[in-house]
Amino acid sequence: MIRRSLPLCNKSRTNVAVPLDLQIEILRRLPSKSLVRFMLVSKSWQEIISSKSFIRLRSLTQPLRFLLVLSDKDEQMGCLSFSFFSSSSLSSSSTSITTTFLSKINFPLSRVWFPSYYVNGLMNMGEIICNPCTGRTVYLPKLDDDRDTTLGRFFGYDPINKQYKVLSFPPNLAGHATPRFNQYQVFTLGAKPNKWRFIDCGIPHTTSSKGLCIDGFVYYMARTDTGLTCLMKFDLNSEKFNIFARVSDETKALFSRFKSSTTLINYHGKVALALRHTTKSVPSIELFVFEEGKQDYKEKSFNNLPPLNLRTKCVINHMGDIIFAPSRSREEANIIYHDFEGASFKMKFDLDVKQEYMFSQESYFVGYVESHDDLS
Repeated sequence: MIRRSLPLCNKSRTNVAVPLDLQIEILRRLPSKSLVRFMLVSKSWQEIISSKSFIRLRSLTQPLRFLLVLSDKDEQMGCLSFSFFSSSSLSSSSTSITTTFLSKINFPLSRVWFPSYYVNGLMNMGEIICNPCTGRTVYLPKLDDDRDTTLGRFFGYDPINKQYKVLSFPPNLAGHATPRFNQYQVFTLGAKPNKWRFIDCGIPHTTSSKGLCIDGFVYYMARTDTGLTCLMKFDLNSEKFNIFARVSDETKALFSRFKSSTTLINYHGKVALALRHTTKSVPSIELFVFEEGKQDYKEKSFNNLPPLNLRTKCVINHMGDIIFAPSRSREEANIIYHDFEGASFKMKFDLDVKQEYMFSQESYFVGYVESHDDLS
């Protein structure tokens, strides 16, 4: 239980009680590195700083920031290192974005695979969950069957129970009609026992995209055993699957043709599919929005884009300003800001690194918030 006040001692040796709301307001304004140190000051401050309400409070008052993840492979040592940087708040008035080094962690090459997910302050990279802010890591336990560990997984946060979960999905349905291959497994961070749990899925389907977590639900493109192309929804609280929306014939055709150039994004709280046309002479990206129980519809198109291999990261305001990230870049870490008037300009991250890195769409994560979760 968090104490209602913190006793301090003034020069006359009399105790002065600092109200809880004032403590929270003071701590809320401090940088992350200071908060990590201040967790050692008292049990009361540790409880405040690590509480989910405090973490949410800080996230609501923080402007849009990025998490940058730079990887470096050492074949001789057999390890892969990740360096994490947070960016300053995004501003359309400046083309330069300052960054702050957070932490660096090393993993055996055999324990890491992509894609990676960043949700509510924590990252999941295959068999690893880590906190970029503190550098703390945990390894996921071995799956409770002999399925290939390189198969897909989704990562999400349940705000109701305040739990992080990893969903591991089975192999392709083709040729596997037995119930064993229609079961999914879920791992809950911090739960006892520390193991995967089998859950039943009443809708046999094959996943065909990365997952997107919004408000306690994981969404992803899928194809059912009956041949229906749809957007699936997995409820992280009830651990139930549902068909969220049907995919229109137009979107289905475009998705099949440009699958590698599509991204699911959070569009003002709704799920949207951003699709980049790779055959047009002038680069363009179309946005299709999904609503529950309905068919997707085209929201808008983004034209006059730079002639780059871009991936959509987010739509940042109701005017339609959008952020893109190059698929690959060896020269520098940058994003493309495209405003609602049709103008595009490059924004470069200022990184204090001594070696050359390959930057990709997997290097940038939108909506960075500081987390002090100890992963216990």
